[in-house]
Amino acid sequence: MWGGAGVLVAALLAVAPWPARQEQPLSVPASTVPVAAPVTAADVAPRRAVPVRTPGPAQPAATVVPPAPGDVPPEPEVANAPAQPNDPIVEEQPRTARWKLEKTEHITSLLGRDVTRLEGEKQEARARGDKARVEQVDALLQRHRVRLDELREEARTLSEAARNEPPEP
Repeated sequence: MWGGAGVLVAALLAVAPWPARQEQPLSVPASTVPVAAPVTAADVAPRRAVPVRTPGPAQPAATVVPPAPGDVPPEPEVANAPAQPNDPIVEEQPRTARWKLEKTEHITSLLGRDVTRLEGEKQEARARGDKARVEQVDALLQRHRVRLDELREEARTLSEAARNEPPEP
């Protein structure tokens, strides 16, 4: 394989310095060459009866469906139609202690469900004898339980702060 490539490179290097072949006009006396009338594009072009169209992007034909009884055609658009007023933008609700308490309780319930699910998964892995999975799930359970304790403490603090807040309007 390398030998063939070497021969090819050698041949290219040998041919590269050769001068390009140039055509030289034949010197013929002007008196012996007959002169023809100039030829125009119209003389050479074939005659066509129908103009040629260049193909454009394909556009599917529109489907026309006759109106059914009870159909109402849409009203035409009006250029200067009065603008329809938009609904007012509702201000973002303040993040009060009640709001934070509600969110914290929701997150706590979701995390509690995860802990219950992981405990079941740990028991299944232990029953199968999958020690690696038991260790993975145990590590997750420890992290979840720590976070669950933090959330419960935060919920206690927020519930006291929510009791001291004025009622919402």
